[in-house]
Amino acid sequence: MAVGMNSGETSVPHPSSLRGFVVLVVEDNPNVLEATSYLIEAAFGCQTLGTSSCAEALALIDLGQRVDLIFSEAVLPGKDGLTLARLARERIPNVPVVLVTEWTDEIDSISDRGYVPLLKPYSVQRLEGVFTELLFKSQGIPESGGCGDDAVPVIASLTSRLLGGQKAWHLNRR
Repeated sequence: MAVGMNSGETSVPHPSSLRGFVVLVVEDNPNVLEATSYLIEAAFGCQTLGTSSCAEALALIDLGQRVDLIFSEAVLPGKDGLTLARLARERIPNVPVVLVTEWTDEIDSISDRGYVPLLKPYSVQRLEGVFTELLFKSQGIPESGGCGDDAVPVIASLTSRLLGGQKAWHLNRR
């Protein structure tokens, strides 16, 4: 544990440690797609691939594009985010999938299928915590281990069932 941290906190590397990961962003609103992709690149250092539909996302995967994490709107025209997640996992087993929704009644459906629900609105810090945990876990990289001054204190990220089955992400920065 890094010096000056409260018990219960662990140290995860600063977001620059996410540099090199590739995030497939799927959003049907072009302005939101552009803003979200920019945020992920600027704040976390990830490379992004942006698409506006399930079909476009699957086409990129089928072309052999590297994808380390899928970050998609749950509601998409045509095939929805759940369909995208299922079809993507057929092509890339165990790829982490985050489905964003503003509907609390979709959370159980998303998490019961093995994907991570993220309720709108969400903060940059929450998104950072979600990406860090999922990308490091999928690559077998330990999240803790004290990375010196670049470490960011966080409190356990993925909580157990909360508020009627909702899985919530918590990131507390100091």
